[in-house]
Amino acid sequence: MHRALRFAAIAALMIGASHAMAQSIPFTFETLTDEGWGTGFGNDASASFAIVNTAGSNRMLVPRTGFQSAGVESGNPGSSFYQAMLAASANEAGYQVSYDYRIDTANWGANSGTFFQLGSFVNAGDGYYAQNFGAVKEVELNGTQLASGGVFSGTVTYNMAAVGYNIPAGNTFFRFGLIMNGDGSAQAVQYDNITITAVPEPTSMALLGLAVPAMLRRRRSA
Repeated sequence: MHRALRFAAIAALMIGASHAMAQSIPFTFETLTDEGWGTGFGNDASASFAIVNTAGSNRMLVPRTGFQSAGVESGNPGSSFYQAMLAASANEAGYQVSYDYRIDTANWGANSGTFFQLGSFVNAGDGYYAQNFGAVKEVELNGTQLASGGVFSGTVTYNMAAVGYNIPAGNTFFRFGLIMNGDGSAQAVQYDNITITAVPEPTSMALLGLAVPAMLRRRRSA
C-alpha cells in the first residue's frame, strides 16, 4: 500500500513537471521547409526561406531584408504556437524564448557592413506590437567581426517578462518575429530550434529530483 502511494506521489510530480514544460513550440526545420515563416509582417505563405544543412543541422536561412525580417503567425486555436502565445499573454513570466543562431561571414566580403544586431518582436490581433531590441541583448557584431570571414554561433534565451512584451489578454491572433538591424547587403542568419517554452516550476522540478532517487534507493533496499 505504501509503495503504491509513493509511486502515485512521484507520478503526480512528474505529471505536474511535464505540464509546466508542455507548451514548447519548436521550429527545427527538419521537414526541410520553413514551417510557415514569412517575411516580416506578411502572412505565412509570403516567403519561402531556404533550408540549409550546416554544422550537422537543418537551419532556416534568413537574409536581412528589413528590420522585421521574418515572422510566424496563427489565429488557429488548435495551433500549438497559438496556445503557447495565448498562455504567455496570461503569464508572461512563465514563458521564455529561445533560438540557435549561426552567422557565417565567410563570403560577405565588402558587403559585410559595419554592424549587425538581432532582436525579436511580438504582434497581436488587436494591433499590439512590442519588441526586444535592447532590453535583453540578443546578438550584436561589430565591423571587425563581420569582416573577419568567421562563423559566430550560439543560443539566445530570455524570459518574456524580462523584455516586457506585456501582450494584452483577449487576443485571437498572434505573431512572433525576428529582427535584424545592420548596414551590409550580405548579412544573413541561419536559425534553428526556435521555441516559445513554458518555464518549469522550480518547486515541482526540485521535488521530482529528490523523490525519484529516494524511490530508487528504497526499491534497491527492499
